[in-house]
Amino acid sequence: MRQLARIAIDDSRYDDRLWKLLEETGLDRDDFEGLDYFSLLPFFVLAGASVRSHVHLHGDHSHFEAVTLEIPEELEEAFFGVLPDLLDQLVED
Repeated sequence: MRQLARIAIDDSRYDDRLWKLLEETGLDRDDFEGLDYFSLLPFFVLAGASVRSHVHLHGDHSHFEAVTLEIPEELEEAFFGVLPDLLDQLVED
């Protein structure tokens, strides 16, 4: 599996190729509580990526730490081929 991103509050780290693609869309990156492009997770999944949650447990409660966006290496080019078309639907008038 290849990691495409680790999205955490005010500390997101994206693969350079994915970050460039997202920046070129003109979509608002800070759309949800300091989690860069967090609202786009369903589109990443539709393009073939998997999302893994990182949550800390503290007794009877938990808190969100981050999510990791991953893809099997053999699907990476297909992901980058499909994702722009999916994201274009968000910016069409």
